[in-house]
Amino acid sequence: MNRGRKPKGLRAGLLWMLMGLVALGGCGLFKLWPKPSERFVKVSPKKIPRVTDDLQGQGLERALEQSLVYLNRVRDYRPLEINGRPVSKEKVRDTVLLFLELLRQKRLNERTLAQEFDWFTPKAASRESSGMLITGYFEPILMARRQPDENYRYPIYEPPPDLIRVALERFPFVKLDPSGVRTLVGRVEGRLLVPYYSRKEIDGGGALKAKGTALAWLGNPFDVFTLHIQGSGLLQFEDGSQQRVGYAASNGHPYVSVGKVLMEEGAIPKEEMSMQRLRQYFAAHPERTAELLGRNPSYIFFRWVDEGPVGSLNVPLTAGRSVALDGEIYPKAIVGFLEGTLPAPRDNATLAIKPLSRWVVHQDSGGAIRGLHRLDLFCGTGASAERVAGHLKAPGTFYLLLKKEPPPSN
Repeated sequence: MNRGRKPKGLRAGLLWMLMGLVALGGCGLFKLWPKPSERFVKVSPKKIPRVTDDLQGQGLERALEQSLVYLNRVRDYRPLEINGRPVSKEKVRDTVLLFLELLRQKRLNERTLAQEFDWFTPKAASRESSGMLITGYFEPILMARRQPDENYRYPIYEPPPDLIRVALERFPFVKLDPSGVRTLVGRVEGRLLVPYYSRKEIDGGGALKAKGTALAWLGNPFDVFTLHIQGSGLLQFEDGSQQRVGYAASNGHPYVSVGKVLMEEGAIPKEEMSMQRLRQYFAAHPERTAELLGRNPSYIFFRWVDEGPVGSLNVPLTAGRSVALDGEIYPKAIVGFLEGTLPAPRDNATLAIKPLSRWVVHQDSGGAIRGLHRLDLFCGTGASAERVAGHLKAPGTFYLLLKKEPPPSN
């Protein structure tokens, strides 16, 4: 179908669907977060944290340069608002450029940082919880085949040709809450746009089998699940070659945490929850695999990438520096400072807990990373990164920086 020219029936169907969404929006469906003016607190210079980078600067310059690559090429950057202050692409780029200049000049000290930047931190979620929930993700290395066989029969797909995205901003007559849903994903059924197939329909019902969009086949459904959660991976083929896949699209359905489902059931205690514990559970209960994975209707599609892993800004991620945040709230590519705790592998295969204190850059997104108080830290590639990411779930504090506005001229 020529997407540039919609049939009249589809156009009419979209109109009625969108008008219905407007009505629902009035009932609060799209009011997912506080208003922009109520999200952040400006930090006074006296309360700016003691800046100590636990990575001693490693990877920071590279991460900042990748943010500039994105900012220099992106055309549809959507400005956001921080405490009533518009934050445009140009403002973010000026902030990153100044920060990078100070880094290269070795001038990232508390005095200069207070003089040159305004600091903001998210408002408290509640009286009981004051900061961010920090989790981790990683790039798995997974055995795969280019063609299915009796052992490798679980596909990963590229975006199917009937997957359609509707940018609500292109419909000026649709008045939705500015902090709500901005994109719909679906497919055409008859003359109507309907939700795209769910995970259960794809994995259990074979909705994509006839579309010929499989990129590769993995050895078990948990590996596919891992790849969907992490958003990218390095595939290892039988001839010894490796090829990387990265996030391309989603089916638009909401993300449901399978780990949370198992905790609510009492199957895995909250204090034991990790990717490693999930893998153990699925291995011990293969009869529940389809049912549990089907509880999460969200589905991820992939593409081959040459360099990476690549985040949602389509630039390579930097281990320990790149973070995923909600792009409807936090300006993309912005630099920030993160404090908390981090699991640290010991030589005897146990984990210690160490302080986390470092500069990070917003370069990715995630299905579970929604709202003001969620941050996902990219921990790297392979087994060691998996151990850290799989056990990282801790409270923390996040600060974002914006270059100060020049004083008003007389």
